[in-house]
Amino acid sequence: MLLPILMTASVSTRGMKGASYTDEEREKMYVDTLNYYLSQLIEGEKIVFAENSGWSYESIKAKIECTDTDKVEFISLNPDMFDIAKGKGYNELLLINMAIEKSLSIQQSGAFFKVTGRYPIKNLQYFLKKASKMILQEGYEFYGDMKDHKLYEWLRTGWCGHSGEARLFGCNISYFREKLGCRYMELNDYEGRLVEGLLFDVMKSSLANGEKVSCRFNREPIFSGFEGSIVNAITFTKNQNSYKAKFKRFVGNAIRLFTPWFKF
Repeated sequence: MLLPILMTASVSTRGMKGASYTDEEREKMYVDTLNYYLSQLIEGEKIVFAENSGWSYESIKAKIECTDTDKVEFISLNPDMFDIAKGKGYNELLLINMAIEKSLSIQQSGAFFKVTGRYPIKNLQYFLKKASKMILQEGYEFYGDMKDHKLYEWLRTGWCGHSGEARLFGCNISYFREKLGCRYMELNDYEGRLVEGLLFDVMKSSLANGEKVSCRFNREPIFSGFEGSIVNAITFTKNQNSYKAKFKRFVGNAIRLFTPWFKF
């Protein structure tokens, strides 16, 4: 049994500060990602597509190439419940809270694997199978990734070397509700309270308390497409298919393999 894949989506930016691309461009990105994942699904896998901007999911369904639309559980959430003045992190955790309550697939599984919806993760199956085994068979509560190093501090760059990976992670429902979902009101992108920081703090606390969590991937996720935001770091590239991105993944995989203690 594999965890249901929770794709979070906000097709329309509704004027959110710092958001990228037109609504039509964003819809195409979500459709392309859905089509890619549907082409990769194996027997028994399910996608939960949860959208919170009021965009018609019928428009998205009409563009799906896979004829077996039962593989996707569509959830449309009321945009009036979300506050674009607080940015992405606040709204994404709130979206996940609501999706958990509404999704039959997630309720039946008791857990989920969250992925970003706007661009595909090319090696998703590796992480999905790993998370499913750890959470559903081995009793882990959370499977995710973090950066935790002082290199940037030593170099005095001002960049952050301590953050959680918010684009993909797996966890059971109770862990999310008790550790993450209940704290969405603490977040505000425009005041520097980011979901990556909250994830990092939660993972560090869980590790310190001896909870059964896994907080470091042993390989790099292969993201495709284009980032929607700009990050102030020398390693950042908006085009995730660029040579710079590929070199970054190569170095990251080498670090994870040969110096796993260095959480870069």
